[in-house]
Amino acid sequence: MKKIFFLSLTSLFLLPSCKKAAVSQLQENPSVEVSAQKMTQIKVPMGFNWETSRNVNLKISTTDSRFGTSLHKLIVYSADPNQGGVKLVEGSISLGNDFKANVSITNSVRTLFLVKIAPNQSKLMEKVSIENNALVANMSILANPKLNKEAGPDCSTGCTSNYSLTGGTTYTASAGTVCISNTNINGSIVIANGATVRICGNGNLANITLASGATLILTNNANVNITQKFTSNGTVSNYGTVRFHQDLEINSGTFTNHGDLTVFNDVTTNQGASLVNNASFTVNNNHKTDKGSTTNNCFFWVKKEFEISGVNVNYPVFLNNGYLRVDDNSNINDGAAMTMGSGAMFKTKSIDLQSGKIIGTSGSGSANSLIKISNGGSINAAARISGLVQICTNISLPNGLLISGASAGCSVYIPSSECNPDGNGAAPILDDDKDGVCNENDEYPDDCDKAHKNICGTSTVAFEDLFPYKGDYDLNDVVVSYTYNVITNAANKVVKVEATYQLRATGGHFENGFGVQFPINRNQVSGLSGATLEQGQSKAVLILFTNMHNELSSWNTFPSQAAVPFVSYNVSFNVTGAPSLESFGLSSFNPFIWNGTEGYGRGYEVHLPGKLPTDLADKSLFGTGDDASNIGSNDTYISKDGRYPWAINIPATFNYPIENADINIAYLKFATWVSSGGNLYKDWYTNGNAYRNNAFIY
Repeated sequence: MKKIFFLSLTSLFLLPSCKKAAVSQLQENPSVEVSAQKMTQIKVPMGFNWETSRNVNLKISTTDSRFGTSLHKLIVYSADPNQGGVKLVEGSISLGNDFKANVSITNSVRTLFLVKIAPNQSKLMEKVSIENNALVANMSILANPKLNKEAGPDCSTGCTSNYSLTGGTTYTASAGTVCISNTNINGSIVIANGATVRICGNGNLANITLASGATLILTNNANVNITQKFTSNGTVSNYGTVRFHQDLEINSGTFTNHGDLTVFNDVTTNQGASLVNNASFTVNNNHKTDKGSTTNNCFFWVKKEFEISGVNVNYPVFLNNGYLRVDDNSNINDGAAMTMGSGAMFKTKSIDLQSGKIIGTSGSGSANSLIKISNGGSINAAARISGLVQICTNISLPNGLLISGASAGCSVYIPSSECNPDGNGAAPILDDDKDGVCNENDEYPDDCDKAHKNICGTSTVAFEDLFPYKGDYDLNDVVVSYTYNVITNAANKVVKVEATYQLRATGGHFENGFGVQFPINRNQVSGLSGATLEQGQSKAVLILFTNMHNELSSWNTFPSQAAVPFVSYNVSFNVTGAPSLESFGLSSFNPFIWNGTEGYGRGYEVHLPGKLPTDLADKSLFGTGDDASNIGSNDTYISKDGRYPWAINIPATFNYPIENADINIAYLKFATWVSSGGNLYKDWYTNGNAYRNNAFIY
């Protein structure tokens, strides 16, 4: 009869070689890499449980009180979701209502990424370590994120020459691209027409003079002070940190900021010049755009007066696509115009809008930008505010001011962001099913009984079926892969389970059946489809099939024989009694086989190590043959000689060994994993470098 021993994980982990000397050496130094030809050559350390995953208890709270008791969505990932992290579990969390769950997590994962999504869709992500198979965390309010600045060019490539500016001297760049990257820069720079200077270092510059065709680039690594008035006539791009201690005057050309820029005195953009801010621009004194063109795409802060004057026939004088803050008065006069992009915010202490214009986006619909005036001002009858812009003020607004969709009010929602630290209003929160989880966070927005999907990635359970005697450890007597979707409601209670199983191999002569026991009582299951709820059980036991050979017409273990398609089983059932996600868990649950061959029977169950038998198991088999199970201590389904298993669970689609090929000759890191107590090669089942001998894998 075929080896029919449940894939004893012990067999899976073969020692370094079949020689006893190698086994002895491994015992002395469990960090040594070993190999084995047979499972029984491996020395299994005490306490090793054959698990490729472990259960981790999660307890996550929040102190975010912005939305009262409204529910946030919490998602737990195996790694950074922006770098391919896999979702492990999700649910609801709110002030005073912690999220608790018990989740099976691959042994190689030591940290988790938590993402909290508020009702307004703002997100907070934290990386938290797992300690002693538990993770406890508190998630607060999202701090204003740092600007995602562009990197820009550097001084490692593209330099015609390099120069070290020290001693207060003046350097003239007459041609090519000159890179200055020394520390403690000290001096002045003159850049001739056609020349380029890149600054990559830090220090103090007294003055920089640019000809009309000159280019200055302050790179991401630059951190400099410019102590004298800076007049820009060429092309300037800042990617680093720069502080202008006197005036910044842009006379011609283009000045673009991609980094952190502070001007301690005044900023003026004159006719024919262009200022573009893509990151953080702070003016400690006054800012004036005088017939030039200024574009703000991010954070622009003027601490004193702000002025737009004159008409630029080619561009709006000031185009605000981001956050513009003015701590004193704003003057928009003489027909000058500010254009507000969608999502833009203009916040000023007071305003004088004399014959000026503020123009929002055109079209129909609600306001999408905001003018917020905190302390009054003056708006004359010739002024106009048009488009999808809202003005929030206590000023008495003249008739005819608001046209083409413009409106008065303070309710428009502008989310806070890396560019806008304030934001405005509250996000419109829709909850069609009234379960407390907003539509955007609800996987079932039209069903008040369901809210969250917990879809577990594909795993595989593989068995040896000769229990209570050891098998040949090719772990292909019964091979079933599976996925689960555990559906929870807004209170993180389990309400439904959807599962897909796939019978992949039946590498034995016995007439094995397959079932799964779930951690709820039998009477808590309703609406079952795709399986049979077994009679005579106190727990919920679902039976998929009773004789594997009636399911697959071939074993799918002999390379010389044609493979037959895997058989899939789609199972679903409702769960009553509202068990918590913490008690129900997300794991393999308790899959098992039994030997239904004549002379054996339903009582011949085989489970994973440490799992308990069902009510219908024949308990008299424990302790007979090769079995060393101790039901009282939950030390079950391991052998007397070596503590080898009859089954193993792998958190992946497992490519099992061919017929009669011990798992150790198929998976070359298995023995080291076992002998090290699971500390080495936790991913032995993957297709890592030199992990497999494909000649022995089906």
